[in-house]
Amino acid sequence: MKSSTFSLLVVLALAMLASCNNVSYKKSNSGLLYKIYPGNEKDSLIRTGAVVKFNYTIKLNDSLMERFNSYGKLPGYVKVQEVQSSSYDFQEILTQMKKGDSAVTVQIADTLMKRQSPILPPNAKKGDRLTMTVKITDVYYVDSLAQADYLQEMERDRPRQMKEQEEEMARMQKEMLEQKEKEYQEMVKSGEVAKGLKDLEDFLKSKNIQAQKTGRGTYVVIAQQGTGPQADSGKYVTVKYDGKILETDSSFQAHEYSFQLGQGGVISGWDEGLKLFREGGKGTLYIPGFLAYGKNPPPGSPFKPYQALKFDVEMVSVSDTMPAPKMAPQR
Repeated sequence: MKSSTFSLLVVLALAMLASCNNVSYKKSNSGLLYKIYPGNEKDSLIRTGAVVKFNYTIKLNDSLMERFNSYGKLPGYVKVQEVQSSSYDFQEILTQMKKGDSAVTVQIADTLMKRQSPILPPNAKKGDRLTMTVKITDVYYVDSLAQADYLQEMERDRPRQMKEQEEEMARMQKEMLEQKEKEYQEMVKSGEVAKGLKDLEDFLKSKNIQAQKTGRGTYVVIAQQGTGPQADSGKYVTVKYDGKILETDSSFQAHEYSFQLGQGGVISGWDEGLKLFREGGKGTLYIPGFLAYGKNPPPGSPFKPYQALKFDVEMVSVSDTMPAPKMAPQR
């Protein structure tokens, strides 16, 4: 069993013990309830100015708050300051501890609410208790040694952080696509999809524009196909564009933008229409309002609800990696 896993089990056991009514807590000047469990180290008590390295967990009542669990992640580091009687957190008791010691602190949600504490979850209510377990793993009296250790721990934790960031991005993209699909189905039921398609098709017919329909209703005219890689979902593309309001042919924004195609990060008409281009290609996207900004355009934008748009585009590049970021089109 890995030592970090063992330490976590010990700390959770302390938290379970602390949840029992027979624990004899002390109370700090700020009202913080705490209990210190001495370790086996022979070090002296921590002094002001030291940098303390520690592992920790926080539970809301009986539920572990995973975002406040350092085990298997980056440990915590804090510089010990003069004791502040109003701090109402574990830093208030650090000078009573030494390397190897553990502690359990209990904070009452009512007090944290008054202090507008950032650790208090939004679902917390009056009477809830936050139980924090802390284990002091090292103490540094030279800042450069603490900094070196921190950088080493950061490098060790980097793969986990990157994986966590990727998972969070995937979750956010999934939620965004699900929300877009929900909005689309609502527009189908309301008749806005059928109306938007008819209005756009009537416009193209009146102007004698021969355009190719793709996806749910984006119409594309390809002036120059391009000879480079094909744009497709998952590819990173850089697009030079001139966005216009269809009914007035007035430009609202012209720029260059890089993004990952097909991930819901731009309006749906872009995700649909740009897949017909290769790198170096040029053309025009005609996008009905329900595939542009829909019912609720961004505040301060020049768009009306369900307003159809037109984009003259050039597919500057198509690649498997993200190029240098550019300013996003207005959305």
